[in-house]
Amino acid sequence: MSVGERTRVRVPFWFVWWMVLVIGVVLVLCLVSVWVIATEGTQTSKVVLSALLAVAAGIAALSALVGLFRYRAVVLSLTAPLLIGLLAAAVWYEIPQKGAWQLSHGILEDQAVDCVNPGERTRLGVYSIRYIDRRDGGCLFYFEGDEKNSEGFGYFPDSPPPYIGPPAERGIGYEPYRVPWYRFVDNS
Repeated sequence: MSVGERTRVRVPFWFVWWMVLVIGVVLVLCLVSVWVIATEGTQTSKVVLSALLAVAAGIAALSALVGLFRYRAVVLSLTAPLLIGLLAAAVWYEIPQKGAWQLSHGILEDQAVDCVNPGERTRLGVYSIRYIDRRDGGCLFYFEGDEKNSEGFGYFPDSPPPYIGPPAERGIGYEPYRVPWYRFVDNS
């Protein structure tokens, strides 16, 4: 071997399978996270997914360092951190929420015309709706989620809701979303 030549380090079979497993777990957690964020999942599910993703990210980072510096396996080592970075960018730019809205606002608007509660939990577009209620001059769609502070979309085609801002201790607060649609939090 002459001076300046590098020897190629062979990536062990076990490391390839380990990284494929880590990448698979990270990919599944990222996809489930996108779904839960887009469909307005419960706070508990978001916290659990965030914790699992943090653990997977830690394992992926340590494995990536080993892969980069010991085996020079660049693609295998950087795939999982890249997936996590893409998820972070998608969440930062609200891509899951915007995509869910684009897929669902038509059916929500159709349902808002009659504003009739179907009587049981239902799925409208990608959103799981607990119930529908006519209130404050609009039609409110309550998400399936936490019972303490109910959240959802409100449709007010003729005039804005009576109160814009955070909810009172016992009441509803509305925030403009895509007029005539508003997000609301119900503390009553």
